[in-house]
Amino acid sequence: MKFEIFPFNSFQSYLSADVMALYKGKWLLCMHKERTTWEHPSGWIEEGETPLEAAKRELYEESGAISFDMEPLCDYTIDGELNGYYYKGNGQVYFAIVCSLEEIPSNSEMEKIGLFDSLPDELTYPILRDYYEIAEQKRCLER
Repeated sequence: MKFEIFPFNSFQSYLSADVMALYKGKWLLCMHKERTTWEHPSGWIEEGETPLEAAKRELYEESGAISFDMEPLCDYTIDGELNGYYYKGNGQVYFAIVCSLEEIPSNSEMEKIGLFDSLPDELTYPILRDYYEIAEQKRCLER
């Protein structure tokens, strides 16, 4: 599989938006109802939606975050199989500081959230570690 990180806004089109989020100084990750691994809020960009709009929507839908500050982090390109699916395209990653949460929406595909000092070993998308270091630098600036 090919996975590469680039500076933010390196591409003209994107298929997905990802969010590295902190809540009370800890990494906020989600667990899908059909999996036993942790993942960051992320998803496909819908028709007519910008990557930033998709990132905000996914953060709410998958974690219940209702108040947050969000800023650009990086871009990536992916071409290959991951967890039984083939992905090819570009994504944008955002960094968010979540101020308040409510319950995860009932129609969410996520079962629960978890808060972590560092990334757990049980990740749905281990490629997340590739841009974790960039997000960790932002985290340090927030302290």
